Amino acid sequence: MVKKAGKRQRPKLSGIHETLLADNLWGNDGYVERVRIEGGNVVGDEEERLSFDDVIFKDVSFSGSELRTSEFVDVVFDTCDFSNANLQNAVFHRCEIINSKLTGADFANAKVSHTSFKECDGRYINFSFSGMKEIDFNQCSLVDADFYECTFKDVRFDKCKMDNINFSETDLMGVDLSNSTYEGIEVSLSKLAGCIVSTDQAIGFARVLGLSVKEE
Repeated sequence: MVKKAGKRQRPKLSGIHETLLADNLWGNDGYVERVRIEGGNVVGDEEERLSFDDVIFKDVSFSGSELRTSEFVDVVFDTCDFSNANLQNAVFHRCEIINSKLTGADFANAKVSHTSFKECDGRYINFSFSGMKEIDFNQCSLVDADFYECTFKDVRFDKCKMDNINFSETDLMGVDLSNSTYEGIEVSLSKLAGCIVSTDQAIGFARVLGLSVKEE
């Protein structure tokens, strides 16, 4: 029996945001709140844990940044660049990531909840060992993405391109892949029960199971 999906919470924004460049953020003991950040680079420091609360990022680059263990709560990222950023063990709660570049970003061991990814380039993104709850991936490229041994609760994929995606050791009960596309997928057969797929996808999985499918 497929569980009924929960309801994703959207970012709770105050509506009062001072506009700053990313380069002018610091001097706040690593804590940033109630600002709109336009342009510039957030570099981060592997020795410092950064926290962002009630923040809007627009056209900001996090490319190559060290943001391990950083925390993002009630944050919107619009047209941002996370290419090859290190976000291991980071926390994302009530976030929206829109039209952003996530190529090669490392979210390993992250805690991600009530967060949406819309029209993002997530090629080679790494979510291995992450805990993910109430997540929407909408019209994203997840080619060669890695979701190894994740914990999913109400994770949704809508019209995503998922060639060579890796779901090994991730329980796919209730996960709907039926309107996404992929050429090549890695799954653990013991954790595939309850996954929702299209007829064509079901035939592909049957072949993985070693069945010979006779097409009429």
